[in-house]
Amino acid sequence: MNEEYGHEPDVPLQSVARVSVVYNLKKQAGSDEPDDKYEEYDPIATVEAVADAVGAYGFSVSLCEQDDDFAARLAEQKPQFVANIAEGRGEARGREAQVPCFLESAGIPYWGSDAVSMAVALDKLLTSRTLLCDEIPVPLCACFKQEQDLSQLPTLFTERSRFVVKPRYEGSSKGIFSDSVAHTPDEAKEKIRRIWGRYAQPALLEEYLPGDEITVGIVGNGRPSVVGMMRIVPVEQREEFLYSLEEKRDYLKRIRYEGPESIPTSVRDQLGRFALKAFQSLELRDMARVDFRLDCDGTPRIIDINPLPGLSPEYSDLPILHRLSGGEYNDLVRSILRSSFSRNGLAFPARGSR
Repeated sequence: MNEEYGHEPDVPLQSVARVSVVYNLKKQAGSDEPDDKYEEYDPIATVEAVADAVGAYGFSVSLCEQDDDFAARLAEQKPQFVANIAEGRGEARGREAQVPCFLESAGIPYWGSDAVSMAVALDKLLTSRTLLCDEIPVPLCACFKQEQDLSQLPTLFTERSRFVVKPRYEGSSKGIFSDSVAHTPDEAKEKIRRIWGRYAQPALLEEYLPGDEITVGIVGNGRPSVVGMMRIVPVEQREEFLYSLEEKRDYLKRIRYEGPESIPTSVRDQLGRFALKAFQSLELRDMARVDFRLDCDGTPRIIDINPLPGLSPEYSDLPILHRLSGGEYNDLVRSILRSSFSRNGLAFPARGSR
């Protein structure tokens, strides 16, 4: 038994000297590709920041890109543990499970959720259904795969007046634009077809929630904990706000991040409770970021869960919300490492960071 199931390992802890950071390197989209094609991938600065934070605890750290030479490079590095931040290659909905599957088959322990949870969490429809079964609040949503599905639209617009149209399995706000809110069936058709054409995957129609957007960070396993939360506010107030691709790319000018003190205590309590319940419902491990919008009654509803949250110390939401709650970047990485080491029966160095 291990901490994943609420218990400490009952075997001697193994020491670790070599750690590899596995990643996908961000590159420029081609002229025939959507400009957000590689939005989920990391710039080298983020990869190096993670490597430096891991190395601060005495590990010998190597960088290993998930590319055509990934398997050979990893075999050469012989890691005893992997800090995985790779989003996966290609466009299939199981892409975030690629590296976990490889590491599991090779018997290499790693941080983060397993392949099954990664794949389910990337699929927003399956995530919504799973949470709904556990009575965790989510928005009303419907999936559109083909032209005949569009006949649902008039009925849906009798139930809600506005919907967000987004890809079914993308992250980093890919496919969510400033004009992604549909107010009529005809607008929805246009935006659904845009998703089909641009991303070659089903479109999700999700009830627009008018309240605040708030994101919550979770770290741990058997007894996971909230490591911070923040409210995401547009600098220029508007009637409809989406934390869209355009907003994230220009966040310094367009977005204001506010710490937990900006959120009423009763709402903070709900957010923490729902986030932890969702983390356990999807059987996530080590870390996650849970995104909420408040509905017209002020109830938090989960709009996304990311078990592979960005770890840029500069612009990623999880490090920012942790910092707004008084934490430091290296401490966040240390908490994730310690959680995963405990779960895998590995000994974490007793000394602090260098």
